[in-house]
Amino acid sequence: MAGPTAQPDDPIAALNQVLSEVIDLLLELKQAHQKVPRSHALYAEIDRLSNDLKSWAGLLLDEDRVLGVSPLASMPSVAGRVAPVLWAGTVGDEEVRDVVGTDVDRLRLHVRAALAQQEDGEARALLTAVDAGLSTHQDALNELLLP
Repeated sequence: MAGPTAQPDDPIAALNQVLSEVIDLLLELKQAHQKVPRSHALYAEIDRLSNDLKSWAGLLLDEDRVLGVSPLASMPSVAGRVAPVLWAGTVGDEEVRDVVGTDVDRLRLHVRAALAQQEDGEARALLTAVDAGLSTHQDALNELLLP
């Protein structure tokens, strides 16, 4: 997941880096959907995570508008991104879960870093909610495929 690098002490750039990471993870989850059978619990969790990420992306875009910035002026849109090929051929649920889990962890670190830079109460509340949601998804992913 690669996104623009936030400038130190730039809360809007940090917020937009989170948005960029959310978009990257959404692209990754499209691939994950293709690798996991619909009947598996992992597929359902990926679906829930995708829905939350789409919602958070919309809320982050809205927050940018409130703050008077256009995030797409500083980052590529979904259409302008090239998703890396994460899995070639057949892959097991555990491998998919591990990659998705690692990237959820990475996104959560970006969210917490952005949260530490925010002075705007609405942005702080939004990032706090995203962090809590990601924590829930981390827990769900960790519970899957346990022996």
